[in-house]
Amino acid sequence: MLNDCYRPNTSETTPNIGNLPKDYKHEPRRVNNVELIVTPSLILKKYTMNKENELFYCETLVETSDFISGQVAIGKIKPLSGLGFVILSHGMINVARWDDKCPIVLKNQVYKYEKGHPSFATLQDIREAGSFCVWELGIVNHERKAWKRFLSSQGTNEDKEKYLDDIMHQGVL
Repeated sequence: MLNDCYRPNTSETTPNIGNLPKDYKHEPRRVNNVELIVTPSLILKKYTMNKENELFYCETLVETSDFISGQVAIGKIKPLSGLGFVILSHGMINVARWDDKCPIVLKNQVYKYEKGHPSFATLQDIREAGSFCVWELGIVNHERKAWKRFLSSQGTNEDKEKYLDDIMHQGVL
């Protein structure tokens, strides 16, 4: 809590700050951990995130894995440390990897796709699209904690397996 002596009266000077669009409707999202995406240089935990009444089709899940594997193969997604996670939502694929040079840094790429066609996803500029939405931050927070546990370990193959097994289970974000 800010000290009242140092807090300016903002109600009169900033009436338009923080106003939401009139048509905004806040709807919770569900998270599911689907599988691991495994390439020769990268292993990603794959999560889906959707509104209560939305479903993902198997084809979309497979196309997403194929798309990511293809982007890694042609060098458009750099493996960095080789570990990370993917968040698939309707229309977006967020690929997050832990950095190899500075392991406390999470680097991500956001791809946009037309509904149901992730194989045609296009890379977005995160300065415009944003890095993570409020719902994705729930998954990011779980992954942050799991990564901190890994960083505190000896980094053995067993520790890597523990990180990969440390998933956010199904639930509401």
